[in-house]
Amino acid sequence: SGTATAGDSGTATAGDSGTATAGYSGTATAGAFGTATAGAFGTATAGCSGTIVIEWYDRKADRYRRTVGYVGEQGIEANAAYRCDEAGKLVRA
Repeated sequence: SGTATAGDSGTATAGDSGTATAGYSGTATAGAFGTATAGAFGTATAGCSGTIVIEWYDRKADRYRRTVGYVGEQGIEANAAYRCDEAGKLVRA
């Protein structure tokens, strides 16, 4: 149930129900029911019933956006690392 925060290119890991946030090119990992958030070019991993949030740069709109994925929905698997492709879709890292 902890909170972990890391800066750019850092690694943040939090346990079950925790929140892990990493900056640009960072790695965020959260346990079951946790939320892992990574900045642009980062990766995120969450346990069962967790949430993945990754920021990516939308070149067409010239702005950053965030994509949210829920473990157990739309093919998002627990304990697997994800990143965003150029279109903002979550893909396995």
